[in-house]
Amino acid sequence: MIRSMTGFGKGVAQGRLGRVKIEIKSLNYKFFEVGAKLPPNLSVFEDSVREYLQRKVSRGRITLFLGHDKGKNAEDEVYIDKTVAKKYYNMMLSLKKSLRLGGEITLEQIMPLQGVVSYQPQEEDAEKLWPLIRRALSEATTDLIESKTREGRTLKRNLQQIVRVADESLRKVKRRAPAVVKDYKKKLLKNIRTLTGAKRIFSPEKIEEEAAIFARNCDISEETHRLAAHIASFKKALANHGEVGRRLDFIAQEMYREANTIGAKANDFFISKEVIKIKSHIEKIREQAQNVE
Repeated sequence: MIRSMTGFGKGVAQGRLGRVKIEIKSLNYKFFEVGAKLPPNLSVFEDSVREYLQRKVSRGRITLFLGHDKGKNAEDEVYIDKTVAKKYYNMMLSLKKSLRLGGEITLEQIMPLQGVVSYQPQEEDAEKLWPLIRRALSEATTDLIESKTREGRTLKRNLQQIVRVADESLRKVKRRAPAVVKDYKKKLLKNIRTLTGAKRIFSPEKIEEEAAIFARNCDISEETHRLAAHIASFKKALANHGEVGRRLDFIAQEMYREANTIGAKANDFFISKEVIKIKSHIEKIREQAQNVE
């Protein structure tokens, strides 16, 4: 089953070290690119996250958001610097004596002073968080691939329908092609009779020669065979699994090239009209195929 390059996935993992939430967005891009937005203390995992995604996704522009909530059980540490507190106490005591003041120096007076109390956020060992991150990443990636696969099914149906219509136009061109030379020959004879007023052509071999030259110049049999082969290849690629986006785009380019040549050589209004339809369908095919992974 083909996959779209656009999709969204979300994964959550809960553990002793808190809760990790990962969201992944994927958009069209010719190559593989990851923009990972991780908290500063978890930036060490950026390469690991990129390597993991590259094993699962072949191309596209991927944006990943990672959030880490330590949870209610995580407590920050409060640190009291006794040395600084003692210095404040001695200085206050000295000031008290020099000013001949009474009263006691209390804990409430010392605690608010700068440097006595500090709050130190709990620091986890980053490596211990990787199993939790990997679980959330695995869930988010699986969700992303399911999203890309669902959209891929829609893409495949659209492409199959467009190719069928293009193929039908090509069949009309192939049916019409043999009659082009016959019509040209009839018009040539009619024009000669109109211009000369003669009821009988005295040099029929000249007419045949002119018709043969015309037939050679507007022969599109080779191009229609190649275009039919490209359409068959496109249908076969659509039925394959895995990464077919680049191949589909390449085949569509070749289809357009052959359609252009047919339009240039055909020298027939009906065929030209069908070729315009074919080229329009191929443009739609290329537009859709560029979203296939």
